[in-house]
Formats: sequence, C-alpha cells, structure tokens
Amino acid sequence: MIAGLVGSLVFGLLPLAILFAIVSAFVEARRQAALEDATGEASGDSGIGTVRRLFIYTLALVGLIFAAIGVAMVIAGALDAITGRVLVAERQQGLAVALAFSVVGAPAWLFFVWLAQRSVRDHDVECRSQVRRLYLGLARGVAVAVVAANAITAGRMLAGIEASRGEPWGALVAWGAVWFVHVRFAITEPPSTAATRLLDRFTAYFGALLGLVLLLGGAAGVIAASLSEAYDRTFRGSLISGDWTETLRASLVVMLVGAALWAWHWLRDLVRRDRLTTLWRVQVFLFGALLGVTLAVVPAALLLYAILEWSFGHPGSDTAAAHFASAPAALATLAIGLATWGYHRAVLTEAGVGRERGGPERIYRYLLAGAGLVATATAVSTFIALAGEALGRPVTEFVHLTGWWRNPLMRGVTLFFVGWPLWLRYWIETQRAVAQDIDERGAPSRRVYVFATVGIAIFALLVSLTVLLYQTFRAVLGGELGRALLNDARWAVAVAATTGSIAVYHFLVLREDNAVLLDEAAVVPPRLREVVLVSAVIAPELVAELERLPGVRVRGWRRLDAADTAPLPETQREALVEAVAGEPASRLLVIVTGGSFELVPFTQDAG
Repeated sequence: MIAGLVGSLVFGLLPLAILFAIVSAFVEARRQAALEDATGEASGDSGIGTVRRLFIYTLALVGLIFAAIGVAMVIAGALDAITGRVLVAERQQGLAVALAFSVVGAPAWLFFVWLAQRSVRDHDVECRSQVRRLYLGLARGVAVAVVAANAITAGRMLAGIEASRGEPWGALVAWGAVWFVHVRFAITEPPSTAATRLLDRFTAYFGALLGLVLLLGGAAGVIAASLSEAYDRTFRGSLISGDWTETLRASLVVMLVGAALWAWHWLRDLVRRDRLTTLWRVQVFLFGALLGVTLAVVPAALLLYAILEWSFGHPGSDTAAAHFASAPAALATLAIGLATWGYHRAVLTEAGVGRERGGPERIYRYLLAGAGLVATATAVSTFIALAGEALGRPVTEFVHLTGWWRNPLMRGVTLFFVGWPLWLRYWIETQRAVAQDIDERGAPSRRVYVFATVGIAIFALLVSLTVLLYQTFRAVLGGELGRALLNDARWAVAVAATTGSIAVYHFLVLREDNAVLLDEAAVVPPRLREVVLVSAVIAPELVAELERLPGVRVRGWRRLDAADTAPLPETQREALVEAVAGEPASRLLVIVTGGSFELVPFTQDAG
C-alpha cells in the first residue's frame, strides 16, 4: 500500500511532464524555424504537395510493415522447418500467410519508396519535408521497439529459459534490416530544418528512453535475484523453491538489451551532441533524475514501513524472515534509483547546468514538491483521523481491540517521513530561486503548480465540508449527536483541516507572486529592443541567451558568404550578451564572423 501510494504520487504526474516535453520541443522548433525563415532560405517550390506526401509515405509505411511481417514469418518458418518443430499442415498454413504478406507488402513498399525518391530528385524541397522525416522516424522507432522485444525473447532462448523457436530470429533479421535501411536513408539526408531535426531527435530520444527503462528494469532484477537468493540461504533455508538463476538470467538478458540500446542512442549520440537543448533537459531531468528519485523513494518507503510495522505495529507474518522477504527486491530497486539519480546529476554537473533554470528543471522540482506535499498531507490527515477515531470509539472497544491504531499510525509516520523532507527540500529551493530571480515567479510551471494546488485543495475542502455537514445534520436530526460523530466524520474533519491549511498557504503564495509581478511590471516597464543576428551559424543557445535579456527580440539572418561555420566560442558569446545588454540602441545589428562579433546600431529611415 505504501509503495503503491508513494509511487503513484510521482508516476501519476508523469503525463504532465510528457505533455510539457512535447509542447516545449515544438515551441523550440517553432522558434528555430522562425529564425531559419528569416535567413531567406525558404523556397517557393512547394514540391509534390502535403496531401500527396501523406498519401505516398503512409502507404509506404503500411507496405513496409506488411513486408517486414512477411519476411519475418518466412525466416521463422524456414528455421522451424529445418529443426522440424512444426507439423507439415502448420508449416503450409504459416508459409501461405508469410508469402501473402511478403508478396503484397514488398512490392508496395518498393513502389512508394521509388515515388518518394523520384520526388526528392525532382524537387529539392522534398529533402526538407517533415512528412518524409516523420516516415523515417516512425520506421526506425517501430523497428527499434520490435528488435528490442525480440532480442529479449531470443536472449531468453539462448539462456535456456524458453524453448527455441524461429519467430524471434525472423523478426530480428527482418526488422533489423528495416532499421538499417532507414538509418542509411537518414544519414545520407541530414535534417536541414528545425522541424526535421526535431523529428530526428525524437526518434533518438525514444530509443534512449526505451533502452534506459530496459536497462534499469533488468539491472534491478539481477540485483534482486542475487540478494533474494542470499537472503533465503541465510534466513529462510527451508523455504527455498525454484531455480533462482532463471530469474537472474532473464533479468540479465533484459539488462544487456537495454544497455546496448541506451548506449547506442544516448552515450554515442545524444549525451554530448545534443547537450543543453530542451529535449536533452527533458530527458535528463524528467526521464532520468525524476525516474531515479522515484525508484529510490518508493522502496525506501516500503522498507521504512516494514521496519516500523515489525517494531511497533501488527505484522502479518510470524517470523522476521518472512516479514522482510520483500527487502532484497526493495534494496535492489533503491540501489538502482540512487545510481540513476547520481548519474544524471553528474551529467548535469559536467554540462555546466548551474543557477539558470530551464523549464524541464522547474517541472522536475515542482513534481517532486507536489508528490512530497501529497504524501505529507495524507500523513497529517491520517494522524487527525486516528485522533478522531480514538475519541469517538466506545470505551469498551479499547479493551477488545488493543493496538488497532498501530498499523495506520505506522503508515502515517512512513508517509510523513518520506513526504515532508521531499516537499521541504524542493519547495525551499524553488522559494530561494524566486527570491533571487523575478522571472521564476512568472514561470508557467510555478503558476500551474500553485494554481493547481490551490484549486485541488479547495475542491477537496468543499467535498469534505459537505460530507462533514451531512453527517452532522444526520446526527442532529436523528438525535444521535455524540462521540460517535467524531468516529464517523473523522476523515471528513481530517481532510478539511489539511486541505484548508494547504489552500490558505498556497493562496498567500499566489497573492504574493501576483503582487510582485504587478509591481515589477509597473516599476520597470520592458524596453523593446530589436536585435538582428547575422552569422554563418545561428546557434540556438546564443539566441536563447539574447532573448533572455529584458525586452530583446532576436531575428536571425544566416550568412551565405562566410566560410567559418564554427559557432561562437563561449567566452565571446558571454561578451556578446554583455555588450548587447549594455548597448542603449533600440535596434542593433550583430555580425558574427571569424570567432568574433561586431555591433552596429541602426534605425529605420522614415523616408
């Protein structure tokens, strides 16, 4: 119960993180696309048109899936026929299905790929088509998922866990070929626009995330199997059953497949090349550090509750060995969580993520603060409800039901010791950031967190007050007003008291934020400034730094005559930002070339 509740506090908020990741990525792509449009590279050639592109690439993808399924079945049938593991009738039926898929899918895919390649040859704009890049990304993403699943199955067969059969090997060969062919397509046609680069990066991050999940799950299984066997041999020798090495081998297969997938996409490609971009921060904060904290907090809560229940509560087992049987798995998950969190914190430190907070980091901190707040509120509500139940129970029940309060109290204590430090740490950090930077108060993640907290707390308060008044009126009208009302209405009172306090506190925070933001807007009105950046390379990091200056709007113009395509060095970039910040002109031309820059103030001729 404790593990499920604590886990749901964090994992239940992950859809918001995923939604934020997608929105942030598209906002970034839109900003970069606007910069590219300003370079004058937009072509008047519309190519074959969006509708025709969708027609060609959709049917190409369908044909590809049919062809891959058919080829996989042909290979699987051939392997099964060689080993003699299928009957003749079954072999004929499977071969008929495989040939049907192959004969329909392969020619269809080749035909529509030929149409697509011909459009690329005839129209240069087709290389920059988002539909074409989406097709390449979907083909590679589906292939990676299928290859990973069948690699695990094949590994289990090699490890002697499953009976050998041809299906996974056929799928590995067919979909591995699909992945290889489309990777070659993607390499020979590097994405040239912000939108196509975004689609390409989504594919890479999908592979990295899938690999990380498999890696962590497999590693946790390997450690848990080893610890469980050692625990059973030490404390539960007579209760050992089954072959523990089977679980170890199965988890090891998952871990190796995940490690290969994660290393290929993350360590080889993304960890340095895509550093400090929005998607990179989303991966590190929301699907790395947040995942690590969750994997550490949930088993820690489970272990704490097991210790408290055995020491002070009423455990469901007669022996300590049986009661703590789940401890090895919890310790394994805890170790994996701490390692995951530590690795991603080290990646952030190496990348130089310091005082400046991006959107993903704010989301990460507010999600953990929210999870800690919910756990703490649940614990406080439990304490209040237990007090109400104690006051409302008849005296005779205390004689027959000794210790009825122990396990609920231990659950409340566990939630409090998990939730309170979690909320306190991340909320205090956000409050410190707010005190140092006015922009933190107006950050969308903070506004959503505070408004959502106030709204949810008020809603819970209204519901609990309604229940409380209903029970009170029923007792009064029925002439049963007494101590029993405290027992019946204990949860309504507990929730009302807890959520009321939360609503009042966060309402005061919200009012303070609004007041400071209004004062800042009234005292220091933003000075609108237009900066035209001319460079051979329009670096998104430089544009982002310039746009963080008050009132600055940046337009990028890409130079076509400059041979130097290297980005501006970091020292020169910092100097450029300082120079723009100190320049009084409202319109400024920034020319970047040869590792240096030049500022040219200008104005629009009224004539």
